[in-house]
Amino acid sequence: MKRFKSHAAGLAIAAVGLFGLGTASADNSPLRIGILSPSTGASAYSGLSFEQGARLALEPFVRSGMNGHPVKITFYDTEGASPKAAQLFNRLVDNDDVHVVIGPVNSGESLAAAPVAAQRKVSMLCVCSAEAITKPVNPYVFGLAPVDATVTTELLDVLKSRGVKKAGLIYSLDAFGQSGGKMLEAKAKDFGIDLVAVETFAPQDTNMTPQLLKIRDKSPDGIMLWSAANPAPAIIMKSIKELGIKSQVYLGNAAAFNNFAESAGAAADGAYVTSLPILAPEVLADGDRRKAIVSDFVKSFKARYNTAPEQTAGGAMDAVTILEAAVKQINGPITRESVRGAIDKVSMCGAYGCRKFTAEDHRGHGKDPATVLMQIKDAKWVAIK
Repeated sequence: MKRFKSHAAGLAIAAVGLFGLGTASADNSPLRIGILSPSTGASAYSGLSFEQGARLALEPFVRSGMNGHPVKITFYDTEGASPKAAQLFNRLVDNDDVHVVIGPVNSGESLAAAPVAAQRKVSMLCVCSAEAITKPVNPYVFGLAPVDATVTTELLDVLKSRGVKKAGLIYSLDAFGQSGGKMLEAKAKDFGIDLVAVETFAPQDTNMTPQLLKIRDKSPDGIMLWSAANPAPAIIMKSIKELGIKSQVYLGNAAAFNNFAESAGAAADGAYVTSLPILAPEVLADGDRRKAIVSDFVKSFKARYNTAPEQTAGGAMDAVTILEAAVKQINGPITRESVRGAIDKVSMCGAYGCRKFTAEDHRGHGKDPATVLMQIKDAKWVAIK
């Protein structure tokens, strides 16, 4: 299969100094990579696309090696369970002797696995946004998704630009929901937005009507919904329509998955969602360093799987790109510590933005916007320029 441009050839332009200039190591020790992803269970909507993205990105290296090193991958399904993610991380270390782990996908699993990564001294490239995963810095944990502080700011900026003065907020009481929800509460006034109602729900709840009635009573201009995509946002959108609530709804990037748009159906029509640009790379400016990289990956993904990638597939692509950049810096045997030290110096652009890792910053994102604004129309994503 033709390698897509997010690897060395394409990123030589976007990532200064780390691509295209390395030479194959004289040492040909193998690189063993573990992948943790919820490919079944409630989180399979994000995990399966992540697994597919990782396998697609790693395929040329499994076939031909990475900078002279044979590559072996081992995949485990976390089933969306945080304790299992930690257990499987240990299995990857003990049974499969991996040098690095790609995943987990969500914040809850990543929070469970992060202490294991530190204890076992094995690097983890996780697709997670909860700031607590990388702050304070864990030497062995690298977060690929923009942190909640960034995405909540961008969401509030959308409301401000659309003239929202009074807003309601409803968020989930899990690790992801509480992290972002509390940030939205704390920062709303800075954007000239009066939070007239704040409600919460448990991730397993199936009836949020009482909370939504309280929000409706305050007549907000807009409603912010901060939750992972399955299944709560679809339930809430349907309840909003049934209750006749006319307020515009704005959702964070964790809801930007196809299963949300499909599950909510007509009830989500017109809702705004901040999303990573992989859902619509054409919305990126021609001069954006991410555009060609992400567009090429999306084409490769569609050709292989006959479906569009979810946001998490882009995170898998970025993880492989980061790992390739790191391995090119290693002269000598591949070890867990040499991999970790090399990742600490990677600079690159990809689906989750442009970044430069340092020992003090294991997100590495700059000031460029991380998300783009999407709107749901007829269960499809439409980019808003």
